[in-house]
Amino acid sequence: MRSMRFILSVVAAVLLLTLGASCTRNLKVTSPDKQNSISLELNEKGTLYYSVLSHGTDAIMQSMMGMELTDSLFDFNSGLSHERTVRSVIDETYSLPTGKTSVYINKANEAVFSFKNRHGKILQVVCRAYDDGVAFRYVIVSSSGITVRKELTRFGMPLNTMSWIMDYVPHYENIYQERLFDTIGIKALSFPALMHIDNNFWLLLTEASVYNQPACHLKKIATGNEMEIELPEENYSMESVWESPWRTFILGTDIGTITGSIMVENLNPPSVISDMSWIKPGVAVFPWWGNWMANSYIDTLKMYVDLAAEMNWEWIEFDVSLVGSPFRTSKLWETTDWLPEFTSYARLKNISVYGWDEINILKTPEGRDHIYGRYLDLGIEGIKIDYIDSDKQYAMQFRNYAMKDAAERNLMVSFHGETMPRGQRRTYPNVMTLEAVMGAEYYTFKGNHSPSPEQNCTLPFTRNVVGPMDYTPVTFTIRPEVPRTTTYAHELALSVIIESGWLVMADRPDAYLNSPARNFLKKLESAWDETRFIDGYPGDYICLARRKGDKWFVAGINSGEKREIDINLGFMKDGKYEIEIFEDKPGEEMTNLRIRKEIVTKDSTLHVTISANGGFCTLIE
Repeated sequence: MRSMRFILSVVAAVLLLTLGASCTRNLKVTSPDKQNSISLELNEKGTLYYSVLSHGTDAIMQSMMGMELTDSLFDFNSGLSHERTVRSVIDETYSLPTGKTSVYINKANEAVFSFKNRHGKILQVVCRAYDDGVAFRYVIVSSSGITVRKELTRFGMPLNTMSWIMDYVPHYENIYQERLFDTIGIKALSFPALMHIDNNFWLLLTEASVYNQPACHLKKIATGNEMEIELPEENYSMESVWESPWRTFILGTDIGTITGSIMVENLNPPSVISDMSWIKPGVAVFPWWGNWMANSYIDTLKMYVDLAAEMNWEWIEFDVSLVGSPFRTSKLWETTDWLPEFTSYARLKNISVYGWDEINILKTPEGRDHIYGRYLDLGIEGIKIDYIDSDKQYAMQFRNYAMKDAAERNLMVSFHGETMPRGQRRTYPNVMTLEAVMGAEYYTFKGNHSPSPEQNCTLPFTRNVVGPMDYTPVTFTIRPEVPRTTTYAHELALSVIIESGWLVMADRPDAYLNSPARNFLKKLESAWDETRFIDGYPGDYICLARRKGDKWFVAGINSGEKREIDINLGFMKDGKYEIEIFEDKPGEEMTNLRIRKEIVTKDSTLHVTISANGGFCTLIE
């Protein structure tokens, strides 16, 4: 009997060791549909690596992970051992007042992998796998505080990967260049980064959930086909619990998976606003684009209010502190006596007003109290905050305070001179839009490059995927400072292609009031119940369908030579619809439209010819 008990004990011990080894090897999270996964692995030196697999394709080759803090007791670059794994399922639905959809479904498998270093300190790696991608973040807990020196995360790309990535600038107003990733030299690059792998698979690399720590960017490195995380500053500190941004990988065999993803929002904390009834997305007019000094004259501003009222639009951007100044904050507005008259006039016309000021004025609690308080006294319902131009910790913390303080006062927010979105509109749904784009304001600066058709056809696959984009589109007027190269119909279609909670229409009143598309423009929306990708390729063309209630807006833009597109209308409800299709008028593409009518049903295929650098749009209701 003793020998039998001994044998059983040995068997049990072997089973426990086997299970333990098996658990260590099974550092993997797989998506609900089994198509995406992220795997972690320790090498013989205890250095942590990860890889990403999607639909049987290597999206990220085995790449280093880890963290280094200024306190060497908290270095997690080697000597790690796996301690435990805790698995869970995320399955929730929530609503937001803005975005490419009104109902957000957040469904993923999650695992928290804990690793101990040689000093007994713990690094947690939280991994999630969604049907449209994977993500991970680091978590470190220390009772004495945390000062981060370096994040060791790298991104190993397969060879011959085509990329669309912007060279890094802190205001994110640059060009997404199409380049073979292998050929990019050592340089700083921006999120988001779009990759086409093996010519049949798509990856959008970005980050999410950044509030109190610096936002990061990418750096191409010399050793192999890799990028690494680069911080905008050395050694930043946090309190007892530090969570890194989510390293986010949106994945799909169809690029429509990229354009339709809401993964960035899903990786952010839930809304801090329980009653969102006061949050009002809408179409806005933008006097500054047509006249840098427009905000200094009440009669000019009233003219724009009249435009908004006539066009059934909801907002005017009144750059309050530009009274008396074309670009930078002036204090003149504080003593200008016609401001109450103007805001009363806007209210009488049922047009809401949002203002404008700089981080230098708003960076302190006292500054925000003063400006936000004056706005509320004047009946101004939101603010655009400009000239932040930084990813550093102080700038990210400022944005967090600005959003929070605005939400407490029922004020909506826009950010300019700005970093790209990282999903913060889920936590602060009062955030309407952010810039971080070379938009139509560049037509006003002599000597600058204008937004090209190629860039407009790249933005829906890159920048606008990760959050709202204040491009200030639909500029029909051809300005002598920087003539545009897009057609009239291309500009009209941008009103649908671009997603922004405040859709800010940049042109002068006559451009819209005299437009052959006036009736279409009067029906524009800025927040959507549903978005469908129809067709497209980065830099070449894109066609989208967006739904608000029972209305479907379908639009497309093109770069280069004319293009034929067939659109299956199976997403429509039963019935016959007479629609107007707005296209470029042959021979007058830069200045005019052709409007043709067609009878369609859900069984129809709509055939459209998009002119060179052109566009089209239609409304089905």
